Amino acid sequence: MNHPPHTRRPISLIATLIALLISGMVWAGSSAAPERPAGLVTDSSLVIRIYYNDITDIGRLAAYDVWEYNNHEERYVLAAVDYAGYSSLLDAGWRVAIDEAVGAQLNSRQKRFTDFFGGYRTVDQLYTDLEALNLASPDLSELVQYGQSHCLEQGGCLMKGGETLPGFPLLAMRVTNENRPGSSVIDGENIAMGSKPVFFLMANIHAREITTPELAMRFLEQLLSGYGNDPDVTWLVDHHEIWIVPTVNPDGHWLVELGETPAYGGQPFYQRKNANNDANNNGMPDCSAWPPGEAAQPGIDLNRNHSFEWNQGGTSDRPCDLTYLGPSAASENESAAIEDLISALIPDQRGLALNDAAPDDTTGIFITLHSYSNLVLWPWGSRSSAAPNKMGLQAIGDKFATFNGYQSCQSGPCLYRTSGATDDWAYGILGIPAYTFEIGNKFMPPFSEIENRQWPDNGPALLYAAKIARTPYMIVRGPVVNQPAVSGDNPLLTLTATVDDTNNGGQRVVAAVATIDTPPWIAGVGKVALQAADGEFDSSVEAITGSIPTAGLMPGWHIIFVEGQDMGGNRGAVSAAFFEVSPIGLLSERGFIPLATVP
Repeated sequence: MNHPPHTRRPISLIATLIALLISGMVWAGSSAAPERPAGLVTDSSLVIRIYYNDITDIGRLAAYDVWEYNNHEERYVLAAVDYAGYSSLLDAGWRVAIDEAVGAQLNSRQKRFTDFFGGYRTVDQLYTDLEALNLASPDLSELVQYGQSHCLEQGGCLMKGGETLPGFPLLAMRVTNENRPGSSVIDGENIAMGSKPVFFLMANIHAREITTPELAMRFLEQLLSGYGNDPDVTWLVDHHEIWIVPTVNPDGHWLVELGETPAYGGQPFYQRKNANNDANNNGMPDCSAWPPGEAAQPGIDLNRNHSFEWNQGGTSDRPCDLTYLGPSAASENESAAIEDLISALIPDQRGLALNDAAPDDTTGIFITLHSYSNLVLWPWGSRSSAAPNKMGLQAIGDKFATFNGYQSCQSGPCLYRTSGATDDWAYGILGIPAYTFEIGNKFMPPFSEIENRQWPDNGPALLYAAKIARTPYMIVRGPVVNQPAVSGDNPLLTLTATVDDTNNGGQRVVAAVATIDTPPWIAGVGKVALQAADGEFDSSVEAITGSIPTAGLMPGWHIIFVEGQDMGGNRGAVSAAFFEVSPIGLLSERGFIPLATVP
């Protein structure tokens, strides 16, 4: 089945955003002045460094908008505050420094773009594109409504500025070849678990992190357009199940978009939370702050609201604070619905005790996309102690970091303490390896940065995650296969590839096998032993080769799977190549004009 690539929406930058590179920040001084700087007024909105002596000090900043950035070398975090917040930090004895450059950008309300922030999709556009992709690939995709946002369930939310936020369905896209057995069974909002391994990717639980839905959509587009054209994508869609939620928090995204309207001066709001401003259902607003600001805003931080380790630190119980955890665990539609969806797809494979490790053969893997800090984070975030599967979590995180160049670390000690976060929930409840990618160096970079840097950095990491979803704790230990290719003439073809264990344990490669049309993990499949090109398996990186017989294969295109093994017995992620069997005994490369074949 060969699907032509779908047309990707054009990516254009109508105008240039102000550069907000962290490396180019202009600071008011190397340390905080003991008094308020001259010219600071009560309606000021500031971005500041907050310096700490010990990382545990950050736990006392839950009431502030502390960004997901932590400079361990100089011991400071970044935060957005108003004048009162700035003053309270000084009064409490914190050492702070004002960032004039980023503060000026946050206070600017000059309209610069005719599109949403220079090309980003609104929630409506995201949902329109999801519908179009689903209609174009009926055998490969299924668009699922797994719940309702808070405002949709309420019949709309009236904002303090007079606007009505209608709310949105919560949408996820399943990608798998539905004609292959083992897929989950979807009946409306009811889902029965299948037998295919699951990779679950979600984005935009924090509304202002607007690059993350775009990255999730690019991964979705890669899967659907690559089926039948890219051999690795093809086998993944055939044999695995990939779920993508581009925006977990559509109500919050809508509030970010609201800032660009003329009534508010043309810059997206820095809304982080959802739009629930009456969490106790008493008919009174929980937070009177309006419009949504960098220091105070309505709503609940969905990434502090999950049911595992809720209210265990790194949160605030004040409704206007940006880390407000909500009135109870999983109180919010958005967080409860995503928990229910993931639990319906991936089995619970870990015991109830905090020190219970998930088994080596745990199936399923989870990634949530955030911004920013260039980090790959893994549990625990709610505590500094190591998770029971630390070695496996770290091995996978370190492997992801080889693709995107980020720092891989445990989120609690590396960033700051959090509780009620999605990755801790996914690992803590289900036992699956779960990760947060903190992408880039700003919340809202120029749109071109997604295509030029963020997607090239992270697309390969997402593809690797999908590859190892069957048993990630085990497969990450084994070598990867790079650039498999088939050449020569029928009836005996030549396969070449490179098997590399450098970043998967660094052990000596001892074997490699190939299978045709059926992946090597299927019981009873015939395997072709491959050889080291230099005659001996004696290194952690080996060029391999082998002769592939085509006798008995039907004319047409076939897929060949290649798997490597190291001296520890670890088998790594599979890679694949296409080849064509022609009745005239010749081979043509995939992507060139194919030779004539018998129907």
